[in-house]
Parts: sequence; C-alpha cells; structure tokens
Amino acid sequence: MITREDLESLSSHQLHDRAIDMGKAEGDIDWLWGLLGSIPAAEGQLGELDESGLDIAHIVSAINGYVRADRSAEDTLRPLYVDYLLEHL
Repeated sequence: MITREDLESLSSHQLHDRAIDMGKAEGDIDWLWGLLGSIPAAEGQLGELDESGLDIAHIVSAINGYVRADRSAEDTLRPLYVDYLLEHL
C-alpha cells in the first residue's frame, strides 16, 4: 500500500504524470476539470497575477501549456496530485 510519505518523496513532475495518467485511465473528468480550475490560483500563488483569472482564454492557455509540457505550476499543485493518488490507489 502506498503512503502519503511515499508520494511526497516523488518529484512534482512524477506526481503530475501519475495523477494525470490515473485521471485519464479512470475517465475522471470531474477531477481533471477541478485540476484545470486550480491552475489559475496556482499561477497567482507563483506571482503570475495577470494570469490568475479564470476565463476561456486562460483555460485554453492552461490546456495548451500542459500539452506543451509547461509545468511551472506543478509544485503548487502537488497537494492535489497527492490527495488524488491516495484516494484512488
């Protein structure tokens, strides 16, 4: 059984990949949508305040950023990845 400590020892990139892969495999649209909604707040915490509003342009930009492997907000999203993985492993 995997523990929170096991997951916390992984890099943010590894957590992101595992959580996204699990969300895709389970078809968990609700979680993926919620994660997408968390990206603007994560950007705001990183000081990118001009990108912290949630509108269609930012949603599309966030999707495109992740498709391009732009993972600047990964560290801020770590708790979401860990909680999701703990719930579904």
